[in-house]
Amino acid sequence: MSFRQDYIERMLQKLAEVIARALGLARSGQAEAGLEMLEDAIASGFGMPLPMLLKLTPDTVWSLFGPERARLLTEALTTHHAMLELAGRGADGARSKALADALAKRTAQSTIR
Repeated sequence: MSFRQDYIERMLQKLAEVIARALGLARSGQAEAGLEMLEDAIASGFGMPLPMLLKLTPDTVWSLFGPERARLLTEALTTHHAMLELAGRGADGARSKALADALAKRTAQSTIR
């Protein structure tokens, strides 16, 4: 396994663990703490705060981070939206959902080619 693949695998594992912990907090009534944990993990993993990431186009995300990390961000944004829904703030997650959906579509297009 190459260093790059190993790095991506570690990132995936770390974010998956954070997502699980954050969802656990949200489901136990601590939605804000879970959201903060997830948003911090996204900022740390992608080198910019979530509000900045949400301003990027799918093509920009793809070119900045590559396909593996774009897929990882898709999962994180989907979770972010779901957690906001659990907190009764679904409208706040509209941009997360929109970018996640657009990234998923971009990913599907790249696998077809």
